[in-house]
Amino acid sequence: MKASRILAAAAAAFALRAGSTTVWPDYLGIAVPRNIAPLNFKYDDFPEGAEFSTTAESSDGSVSVTVRGADVSWPADEWRRLLEKSAGGTFTITLSGKTNGVMLAGFPLVATNTVPPDGIDPYLTYRLIPPSYTGFSEMGIYQRNLESFDERPVYRNVQTDPSQCVNCHTFNRADPGQYLFHARATLPGTIVVSRKYGKKKVDLKAKGLIGAGVYPAWHPSGDYIAFSLNETRQSFFTANTEKIEVMDLQSDLVLYSLADDTITVVEDAPEIFECFPSWSPDGTALFTVRASTGITVPPDDQAARGEAVFNGATNIFYDLAVRTFDAKTRKFSPPEILFDAKSAHRSITHPRVSPDGRWLVATIASHGVFHIWHRDADLLMFDFEKKAIRPLFELNSPDTESYHTFSSTGKWMVFSSRRDDGAYTRPYFTCFDSKSGVFSKPFLLPARRPDDHLRRMYSYNVPEFATGPVAESAVDIHELVKRIPVRAKIAK
Repeated sequence: MKASRILAAAAAAFALRAGSTTVWPDYLGIAVPRNIAPLNFKYDDFPEGAEFSTTAESSDGSVSVTVRGADVSWPADEWRRLLEKSAGGTFTITLSGKTNGVMLAGFPLVATNTVPPDGIDPYLTYRLIPPSYTGFSEMGIYQRNLESFDERPVYRNVQTDPSQCVNCHTFNRADPGQYLFHARATLPGTIVVSRKYGKKKVDLKAKGLIGAGVYPAWHPSGDYIAFSLNETRQSFFTANTEKIEVMDLQSDLVLYSLADDTITVVEDAPEIFECFPSWSPDGTALFTVRASTGITVPPDDQAARGEAVFNGATNIFYDLAVRTFDAKTRKFSPPEILFDAKSAHRSITHPRVSPDGRWLVATIASHGVFHIWHRDADLLMFDFEKKAIRPLFELNSPDTESYHTFSSTGKWMVFSSRRDDGAYTRPYFTCFDSKSGVFSKPFLLPARRPDDHLRRMYSYNVPEFATGPVAESAVDIHELVKRIPVRAKIAK
């Protein structure tokens, strides 16, 4: 079988079907950012010799673009004019397919796409990593211009050592001048770029802590970063629908101050697992997920503790918790449980608050906290104003939904999904109505050629919006990685 036919068969396995017609990716009936790159797609599962014509037209008819053939690649300039004319309104896409001059069943097909007046943050940053369980070779953090198809590496591990792991990149409110990521194994440390405190490499493993900082959250002021400290292990199944379970052996919560490189311990009880911090937009509250495990084995007995965690893995449920925070004193209130997951026999992870502070989206699954490995993982939303919770049916699929981030304006959200094939994690975008709390039909990250996603054997990990490009080159960042780290210390 020719390579093109293999890719067509793969696309057909998870394509949108409209009558007898198949198009992939599904860009029909969606909300389109006014500044997004062309949403190119392809027809699949069609008879030999079929001829296709696709027309996109603004609602007033002033802009009309037609592409002929099974691969629909919109001319960039005309696509831009179409979106500019349609901003705040709609445009239609008309799909036509014929064989020997006779219209195919299901055609013509007309879909209407809306174009909200607010554009999307123009950059998306993610880690590209091959799906793997026990090892990896090349990985890197990349930044994509969403207004085009341009992608550049922020930093790749092969610049230093293929055994090096780079992870947990995050921005402060989508600001490209405030970000961090970790380097592990070779030249370990945390690279921090700050508008207030410059560029530094920090060793966050202060004396007395269980490890270095792992999962981060920038305080909106840029003065602090909350970290969970996680000692993780993975186990493999021989007879299970899931392939792997990743677990915390222990996890604590700390606050790192950029001004003086000190760490304040927030939670370090050995029977409490607390991780994935997320700040409220005003910085007065810190949300986390928190489990009372009941595991009393001493932390230094790794073998016994690992066995205890694995045996109880399916009975460890993480609640949603919140603490108030005083930035002047660096003091937190005791945690308040907002969602009692154990009572619901469910488990919460990845809480992210909308920029207006009203909404919180989290991932929910049957147990544990690493939901990327759970096929039942779905997105869930909390409405703080109405004190209501609802599953995000408009976004969830039969496969894994996981990491998610609001845009800087809160009008858009990106989330990780394995809905395409169950193996590769890819970013999907959706428009958010902050008044009603409803999301639009999600769509896949656009690609120059529709088959590009099928040819790229990497998962997109931790998608994060940015309002602009990272100023530092990959060479600049490599110089930061090579620095001797500043050693953080426990605050007195």
